[in-house]
Amino acid sequence: MKKHYLAVDLGASSGRTIVGTFEDGKLSLKEMNRFWNGPTEILGTLYWDFVHLFRCIQEGITLAKKEYGDGLISMGIDTWGVDFGLFDADGKLLRNPVHYRDSRTNGMFEQVFDRVPKAEVFAQTGIQFMELNTLYQLMSRTLDDSFQYKAASKILFVPDLLNYWLTGEMAAERSFASTTQFYNPVTKDWAYGLLEKLGIRTDLFAELVDPGTVVGDADGLPVVAVGSHDTASAFAAVPVVEGEHSAFLSSGTWSLLGTELPAPVINADVLAANFTNEVGVCDTIRFLKNLSGLWIIQELRRVWNEQDFGYSWHAMEHMALEAQPFEFFVDPSDDVFLAPGDMASRIQEYCTRTGQSRPETHAQILRAAYEGLAFLYAHTYDTLEQLSGRPLNTLRIVGGGCKDTLLDQLAANATGRRVVTGPIEATATGNLIVQMLAMGDIQSLAEGREIIRNSFAEETQTFEPQEQAAWRDALEKWRTINNK
Repeated sequence: MKKHYLAVDLGASSGRTIVGTFEDGKLSLKEMNRFWNGPTEILGTLYWDFVHLFRCIQEGITLAKKEYGDGLISMGIDTWGVDFGLFDADGKLLRNPVHYRDSRTNGMFEQVFDRVPKAEVFAQTGIQFMELNTLYQLMSRTLDDSFQYKAASKILFVPDLLNYWLTGEMAAERSFASTTQFYNPVTKDWAYGLLEKLGIRTDLFAELVDPGTVVGDADGLPVVAVGSHDTASAFAAVPVVEGEHSAFLSSGTWSLLGTELPAPVINADVLAANFTNEVGVCDTIRFLKNLSGLWIIQELRRVWNEQDFGYSWHAMEHMALEAQPFEFFVDPSDDVFLAPGDMASRIQEYCTRTGQSRPETHAQILRAAYEGLAFLYAHTYDTLEQLSGRPLNTLRIVGGGCKDTLLDQLAANATGRRVVTGPIEATATGNLIVQMLAMGDIQSLAEGREIIRNSFAEETQTFEPQEQAAWRDALEKWRTINNK
């Protein structure tokens, strides 16, 4: 018997609704609709357009119901991280949510650490320090004493906000909550003591629910709180077999590099390395580091094509491949690359600032960006092994970024590990697997991962490390230049 499930998958640049059909032990995917997502600047503030997103989600639900009728079992939403909306006592959204790349969090590290030492924040939350985290966003609202903050009755994070608009029920899905730096992964509750010391209101938070909880229904269609942080869904879709020790890389606008552990690792070494402990599905911990991903390359293409160069993704890969290797050593995690803009000029300025020669051609700039990502992966991979205490023999790359075969090969070269890619639609697939668990159609995450292996075997590619001596030397040079 065929069963159909609807995954709403919202990334930081686009969204889509996808129906997963489960039949004869395999899962197949069909896209219902795809739509733009991204920031809009109004008077110096970057906003998300949530009315647009909700309308597009409703359109996707309508299309799915029209095609699959009563065969549609459930739906679930996964999204990018950290952002939120504030609601008044009547359940009305007080302000369109602000984009995490907005400048309002500038200087918030200092404001937080003046009140609570950095080590204590980490001991309470186990979360990587990034100034775009929800903690610093809400700290800025606290200090501004804004009308919306004072009038708020509830804070809902992005997927919880959309679930509420669909169902009328407010809840906080745990995998997303764990990324905010408001959550304690040891006590498995909000970090109330930390919030009180910071002067952040503790009455705003909704009740926590685990991934796989049915939170309500949208016109009769059950809505499942899946691993609603997109990385939680992506990690759930990594098709490892029992006993396999692999590193996971969810590759897209951001790169999330880590592994799956049974419990958080919170100590001084993890703090120093700025790793994070986020909740996964089925009571797991995503022990990882949030890294810059294809963002720089996406911005290079956007700006160059606005200048009428008309580059395809394939053409850019080919240009980078043809350029001379190991001429420029860029750290994509540097804050200069965080905001949208002219990445080519920023790469040139970065090289000048770090005492290197200056890349001039588009091919040289692309090669610097690609190699910088590969070196960053390799450096983080080595640290991951040390902190987790596990030998990790394979790097499994999932998500849309794994279609970039040049980056896959460079990652294998830089890490010195075999790279195995797929599935491409990892977030949507992980979303669907959790729905199947919630509805009782499969019994375990391991069963779901076996279904993924059987369903998407044709997407799997393997990349073996090449030119190891040259890459090891280049990695050490990259570390020296970038003070790693």
